[in-house]
Amino acid sequence: MCGIFGVAGAPEAVNDIYLGLMHLQHRGQDACGVVINNVDNGEIHQFKNLGAVSEILTEERLAATQGNMGIGHTRYTTVGMGTQGEIQPFFVKKPEGIGLAFNGNVVNYPALKHSFTEERRVYFTSDSDAEVILEVFADEYGKHTGVEGIFKAVERVYSEVIGGYAVVVLIVNRGVLAFKDPRGIRPLLSGEKTINGNTSRAFSSESTALATQGYSNIQDLKPGEAVFAHNDGQVVRRTLKNAAPAPCIFEWVYFSAAESVIEGQAVYEVRKKLGQQLAIQVQREMSNLKIDVVMPIPDTSRPAAHALANALSIPYEEGLIKNRYIGRTFIMPKQKSREDAVRLKLMPIESTIRGKNIMIVDDSIVRATTARRIVHLLRDSGAQKVYFVSTFPPIVSPCYYGIDFQRKEELIAAGKSKKEIEKMIGADTLIYMDVESLQGLLGSQQPCTACISKKYPTPLPQVQALTTLRRKHTAAHTDGTRRHPLA
Repeated sequence: MCGIFGVAGAPEAVNDIYLGLMHLQHRGQDACGVVINNVDNGEIHQFKNLGAVSEILTEERLAATQGNMGIGHTRYTTVGMGTQGEIQPFFVKKPEGIGLAFNGNVVNYPALKHSFTEERRVYFTSDSDAEVILEVFADEYGKHTGVEGIFKAVERVYSEVIGGYAVVVLIVNRGVLAFKDPRGIRPLLSGEKTINGNTSRAFSSESTALATQGYSNIQDLKPGEAVFAHNDGQVVRRTLKNAAPAPCIFEWVYFSAAESVIEGQAVYEVRKKLGQQLAIQVQREMSNLKIDVVMPIPDTSRPAAHALANALSIPYEEGLIKNRYIGRTFIMPKQKSREDAVRLKLMPIESTIRGKNIMIVDDSIVRATTARRIVHLLRDSGAQKVYFVSTFPPIVSPCYYGIDFQRKEELIAAGKSKKEIEKMIGADTLIYMDVESLQGLLGSQQPCTACISKKYPTPLPQVQALTTLRRKHTAAHTDGTRRHPLA
């Protein structure tokens, strides 16, 4: 998962992109990059490096970068080695200068890359699937002219690229393009802002990055929709290909910020409903549990934990305090990094824990690294009983659309029963949200639930090659031959 932001027609585009990426930092912590275009003189400014947004886009750099439009990206590695050469956006000079950043995964990436290198003699500079999307787009765009050529290039992407993806494209001196995959798996929204008669158009992975900057008329791009914002303020929208929408359900549960709205559903409200539904499950299935206090594992599960406690009329307490300087452990690139971060990330408040039966609420259990550590931490702090609650059902299948669990062997629920997981993490009781209830909370939405239902919304050609590639990269991270920047 990554964060992308693009803007056209802004007097100081780099400032809008900086603020946008700051509000998308939670979606990717290991690298950041931007491409800015000054239409007045044709200049291109590109900055990208390992590190947080504030480390790459410094005050000095912001002050020195003039431009009317641009795109930006904050990275969470899912394909590739996580090296500096894979940082987005990518930029090519043909046919007239194109920059591209995207969020998601290309399922048939190995086959597409092989096709370009072996059959078309195109050679890539990285192992990033973003570079393949850019090559497909640029190859077709070079055959046409004008806005129609832009949409023809998107159609070519749709015909060749399979996966879940949201894309922003800078076309030098022309404008910024945004489009979603035909199933709309990854989120992407648009907004507009008028200041002193000047209207700018922006695109973002989440609504909060637009709303906090005064953008209005914020709306989700439709599945298979492409929107081109000219630098002069004109906008052309076109739905080129679409199937039944299948937005990623994990966005509401974990990835998106609580203040965001996705597909018309407020993330905070969905998370509250998760807690209310779990309370029904607890009352129905485990009414004999003696629960003294409900606690969240900060921060994502707070709304659910609070709603759960209210519904059960049980006290809610903050028993674990988060170190704000430690990033999200789930999206760290390797197991050792995750384990080290969990040890540093949370500190217990023993006065709220000692001698009590704790119901601890987390958003999900993927590898069980955090769950196991939290249970041990609570027991070390004097908890009498620990009941572990997950607002997400057991994750039993890999995600091939942009979330970093692409290998079945790393999923704790893929090979173990609930009782086995319960014993492994050391909990007295483990409670999962059930699949049907989770889907029901989103009303008419029919989200992608592949990771919990094994029902994938796209074909999966070459998925074994993608899994093998990811396994190879993970091994390289582990043995140190090419170390990830956060290792």
